[in-house]
Amino acid sequence: MRANWGDFLALADDPALQKAKFYYHQGWIRIEMSPVGRAHAEDNYLIAQIISIYAFSRGLDLQGLTNISLRKTGEQEAQPDLAYYLMGGQPDAYSNSPIDLDNAPAPALVLEVAATSLQDDLTIKRELYGQLGIQEYWIVDSNAARVLLFGTVAESQSLEPIESSSLLPGLSAAVLTEALRIGRQQGQAAAMRFVLNLSD
Repeated sequence: MRANWGDFLALADDPALQKAKFYYHQGWIRIEMSPVGRAHAEDNYLIAQIISIYAFSRGLDLQGLTNISLRKTGEQEAQPDLAYYLMGGQPDAYSNSPIDLDNAPAPALVLEVAATSLQDDLTIKRELYGQLGIQEYWIVDSNAARVLLFGTVAESQSLEPIESSSLLPGLSAAVLTEALRIGRQQGQAAAMRFVLNLSD
């Protein structure tokens, strides 16, 4: 819906909407209140575990956040399913307030698990994350059992399709999609073993 920043803050602070996810971009608010089913929950958990175990096995510095609010005051806000700071980057002070992107760096990587929101994830949120300064944006398409990767191009704020992650070298869309398939067919431990056994 069309709204100004004050309207957005009023809704975001409404106790009746505390379990909702909010996005604010170019004068529009999106509120996601759909219940989370098994597909979204399992894919969200599995992709988070894959990223963590892969980074640990490669000695990569990683700080993960779940359902964090990323805010540019008066302009934009997003709440990705997962967000990661890599290679020494850190969010602002440890608190329960949204990360203030006017005074703190943006996460390097954000993810959305799309069970019912794929079209918005591919369009509006992709543009929003690019403008927030995100380097890579991954979408887990739960319905098609695939993972889509997007990355920054040159100095542009545009996030364009990429085949492999530059932040987590060795993880490609094909590898992540295969891990997702293995997780569904053989269990999450099998998917994590697959990722641990990847050659450099």
